[in-house]
Amino acid sequence: MKFFLLGTDKGNHIPYSINKNRIIDIRYTDRRHSYKIPDGCVVDMQLPMEAFFPDLLIGPLLLTSRVFANVIDMYVPGTIFKIVFLLEYESGVNAIYHMPFLEEVDCLSDQTIKNHGGTGLVQIVMEEEKVAAKPIFRIAGYTHPYVIGRLDFVESILRRGVEGITLEEVFLV
Repeated sequence: MKFFLLGTDKGNHIPYSINKNRIIDIRYTDRRHSYKIPDGCVVDMQLPMEAFFPDLLIGPLLLTSRVFANVIDMYVPGTIFKIVFLLEYESGVNAIYHMPFLEEVDCLSDQTIKNHGGTGLVQIVMEEEKVAAKPIFRIAGYTHPYVIGRLDFVESILRRGVEGITLEEVFLV
């Protein structure tokens, strides 16, 4: 089975400085603390000229479009979602996103390469037996949302025309 690291394509003119007002405490963006994040938060952002709203935003918050959220719910029924309103106060431009609280899996092998501080991942190598049954999940132990999707999940979101994402194949042992 193949797995992919899902990301946001930074080549597009995407929103930035998301959550600069710190309405959402990123320490509570996991499943255990989902009750601490209110539904319907209005989070500030800044927009470049000719802004593009991708179907997946990663960092500092994990946010998905409705289409992407529907596929998550199809593969992992019962996933908790919170609605997040992104708003640029000056222009009034806004977008509605869904914050999924995905299962976090401790699946990294000893072959994983981390950055110098150990807070980020340079090359992900996962233990196959720990992830084989999981269509989409986060890698446990990191505040940055490393989101991994199994091949069938990735094919499903691509068939629905999601835009603005990147895919990087992840190694298994």
